[in-house]
Amino acid sequence: PDAVVGALQADLPALRPEELSAALAEARGTRAFVADRQGTGTTLLLSAPGARLRPRFGPGSAHAHTLSGARPITAPVPSLRGDVDTPGDLDHARLLGLGERTRAVLDRACLLS
Repeated sequence: PDAVVGALQADLPALRPEELSAALAEARGTRAFVADRQGTGTTLLLSAPGARLRPRFGPGSAHAHTLSGARPITAPVPSLRGDVDTPGDLDHARLLGLGERTRAVLDRACLLS
C-alpha cells in the first residue's frame, strides 16, 4: 500500500546507478520528476508512497508534471537527464560515457566518431 511507482525512460544510454539512487533519495516520500537536460521533458517520474503515478508524458511534460503537483528533482544527475531524442543528444551521452555494449553497437553502426 505504501509502494512508490516509477516510470523511467528507456533512452538513457549513459545512466549511472549512483545518479538514479541520488534522485530516488531526494524524492523520498514525495511525487517527483527529473527533467531532461533541456528542461522541457521528463526522464523519471515517481509517485508519492501509495499514490497513483498520474503521468503527463509528451511535449512539455516537465511543465505538465509540475502543474500536476510533482516536485522537480534538483540533484546533479546529468546521466539521468540525458535522454536521446536527437543526434546531438547522442553526442552528449557519449561525452558522459556510454556502457560497453551500447558503445559497441554504436561503433558498429558508425554512429560514434
